[in-house]
Amino acid sequence: MEQRRVVAFLAISVLVLLLFGPKQKPSEQADAKKAPAQAEERAEAAADKPPAENQPKAPVAKPAVDEPVEEVDPEYVTLGSVAKDSRYRVLVTLTNQGAGVRRVELASPRYRDLHDLRGYLGHLETVADPAGGLRVQAVGIGTPAAEAGLKVGDRILAAKGEAEFSKLAAPAELAKLLSQKRPGQQLVLQVASGGAEPDDRTVVLGRRPLEIMRPESENVGMRTDKLPAGVTEPPSFLFTLEQLGSEKIKRLAEEELPLLGVKSWDVRAEPELAGVALRDSNWEIEARDETSVSFRKRLPEHSIEVIKRYRLEEVPADQLSNQDYPGYGLSLDIEIRNYGEQESSLVYRLDGPNGLPTEGWWYANKISRNWSAGGLRDVVARYEGGNTVQVGPIDIIKGSVEPMQGRPLAFIGVDAQYFSAVMMPSKDSLSDQWIDEARMVSLSEKPNSKEVGTQGRFVNVTCRLVSQPLRIEAGSTLSHSYQIFTGPKRPDLLANYFASGSSRYSLDDLLYYGWFGGVAKLMLSILHFFYRFVGNYGIAIIMLTVLVRSCMFPISRKQAQSMAKMQELKPEMDKLKEKYKNDMQKQSQAMQEIYKKHNINPLAGCLPMFIQLPIFLGLYRALMVDVELRQAPLLGGAIRWCSNLAAPDMFFDWSGFMPEFITSGIGILGLGPYLNVLPLITVSLFLLQQKLFMPEPANEQAALQQKIMKFMMLFMGLLFFKVASGLCLYFIASSIWGIAERKLIPKPAPAGLAETEAKSSVAVRESSNGLARGSRPKKKPKKKR
Repeated sequence: MEQRRVVAFLAISVLVLLLFGPKQKPSEQADAKKAPAQAEERAEAAADKPPAENQPKAPVAKPAVDEPVEEVDPEYVTLGSVAKDSRYRVLVTLTNQGAGVRRVELASPRYRDLHDLRGYLGHLETVADPAGGLRVQAVGIGTPAAEAGLKVGDRILAAKGEAEFSKLAAPAELAKLLSQKRPGQQLVLQVASGGAEPDDRTVVLGRRPLEIMRPESENVGMRTDKLPAGVTEPPSFLFTLEQLGSEKIKRLAEEELPLLGVKSWDVRAEPELAGVALRDSNWEIEARDETSVSFRKRLPEHSIEVIKRYRLEEVPADQLSNQDYPGYGLSLDIEIRNYGEQESSLVYRLDGPNGLPTEGWWYANKISRNWSAGGLRDVVARYEGGNTVQVGPIDIIKGSVEPMQGRPLAFIGVDAQYFSAVMMPSKDSLSDQWIDEARMVSLSEKPNSKEVGTQGRFVNVTCRLVSQPLRIEAGSTLSHSYQIFTGPKRPDLLANYFASGSSRYSLDDLLYYGWFGGVAKLMLSILHFFYRFVGNYGIAIIMLTVLVRSCMFPISRKQAQSMAKMQELKPEMDKLKEKYKNDMQKQSQAMQEIYKKHNINPLAGCLPMFIQLPIFLGLYRALMVDVELRQAPLLGGAIRWCSNLAAPDMFFDWSGFMPEFITSGIGILGLGPYLNVLPLITVSLFLLQQKLFMPEPANEQAALQQKIMKFMMLFMGLLFFKVASGLCLYFIASSIWGIAERKLIPKPAPAGLAETEAKSSVAVRESSNGLARGSRPKKKPKKKR
């Protein structure tokens, strides 16, 4: 009976987990998938449409003299720092190719890369130099390379691992050498700086920071050693003109793509307009400093100049210890200047962030706001008057999502499990509008129809904003600004970022707990409370388990009493089953009469299960959402095993000898690249409880049921193999408590048996008292004559 409740509890839990969350309301789906109302007609009418009322304009400037555009070499710029004591929360690496963002690294040691445990030198963006060695193109402040004195333009000629120097001729050679190093180890580089003689630089390698955005090939490389052909990794926030006058961007025909060596998901499948080279060309760096950079690109054929200016937020000195200070913002200003003598009419497009992390690719489950499956990275958006809309990668690659349009945009971006990159138009009022539509875009190869359900969750997705038709008078400048958040999803931090001064549209809406969200928040509050005292989330989870089981102790006692009554009545119930074995209706009625006579509720034993169900789901949701539990170790950060309570414990890497269908992490048999111990302990304790507390089978049917339950336990072991170690820790502590409670605490006697024993004791005492008064019998009273 006990084990049936355990199995039922687990089965119901898995069923609910598969359903994740409530289905999106039809009205919200309509808002999310509004088809463009004759978008082509609006575009063609751009030249005749007056400028938007809320369209900001700069003062009229004198037309510039048209000068020939010179070729610009590739160049990288870094903003911010990853140093612990710096004024910045992030280190941003930008490229002048399309004036986009190549990567964003988090500075806090709380957020490190969970998969890449190699020694971290810094992302130097090296290239082979004709003079020999590797030329350094980027050095971020606070990186080990910067601490060792490396600068942009230096050439790394050789590197010394354990024995002797090895000459470096390709970036892959340096990457291979770093793969053999671990954080804290030293690496000696032979560096030629300027015209000076080469000298040796000793670098103490660090641990790789988590990157909110990075080249997609690095995400794919976590899952496979063989990089698929045609992987595209464009920088984030690319800008181009969708329409200029009557000319519009047109997509290449499918038969043309192979001839040009272009994949269907490549941005080059939609070539830029003639004379417009904004997306793929190198921009001129107009100005730069530690916190900002300005890129400039001139289009002489159209007398248009575009400026993209990035500025990074600084953290005041008195707020450095405040993790929720809004220091994860990057502002993007776009200026379009018409230096010609005629008015220009145009529509621009701005791509959103891409390349967000895919950590936990083999175990992570992201909660979806609708019935469709959530991916590792989803597009999220919110419009004025609506709720946050979440669009998964599978829906995007299937082409089942229409562009969003209609109402003013509050925010849009890409959302990962614990981190987000979101854009917010900087407007005076939320009702201001210059975005016509937002498209959902896939930047990865579309899996075949058989693999969409499994491989689709890995797809790199982004958003694409398309402006309303805009008019720029001769000598005028159009300016639009965007605030970009790139950071962890901490509730108090997200609440500090909101759209156009309206706190109702803050980014804390990105936190979604699904069903039992209130319970999940309660679990988190209790865990954080315990953590403040013990400083370890593993111990805090055990303390939470003790608290829950202590509160449930009276119910558990009643459950044990109910089971004792049922066991006492078992012979009588077996007789009824034999008597009415051919009439199930009379058998059920007779048993109900017995239950009523002895005041037994056969479902009372299920009450603890239903009470624990929301607690289990709440803790499951908390581990999936709360970034504080990510990278929280059980035994300390120096030990690899169970170093992240929001992930499996990863006891041993067996990917070197296990078959690929197991290490792939896909499907029920895809257990992942690691052997996990805690799920095995959890299932073993379940089986032990079954052996200790399940009564001997009374007949063959009962024996068959017990065998089926044992097989179900093994099946549950497969389901539990990839769950968070913090959740396994809860079940282990709960199972040990249950075993101790049943073994160490005396079982309560059932009411009927206790009553019988009480009557027997009274009878024995009365008999004993009667004999103690004397052995002589009482004399009969004499009859009166």
